[in-house]
Amino acid sequence: MYRYVEELETLKDRISYVQEELSNVLSEKMNSKMYILSIISAIFLPLGFLTGLLGINVGGIPGSENPNSFGIFMGILIVLVAIQLYYFKKKKWI
Repeated sequence: MYRYVEELETLKDRISYVQEELSNVLSEKMNSKMYILSIISAIFLPLGFLTGLLGINVGGIPGSENPNSFGIFMGILIVLVAIQLYYFKKKKWI
């Protein structure tokens, strides 16, 4: 009877060890996915702010008279994304 109780206790310890390992693996996966999500949001947050700011229907928006202003604005956004990606690669975040 004592041997069976000892065997059950060792099984209980093994199971708790496996449970901890599984928890660690899941935590690592979640951390990596959250990291990727943070990088993506860091790229698109300034873009969303700029497009929202210039998308309001108020007089006096810079470049509203120029027919090429949309292309210029898109170029500025592309340059902004390129600068962000360069910075992230330099810091080895991506």
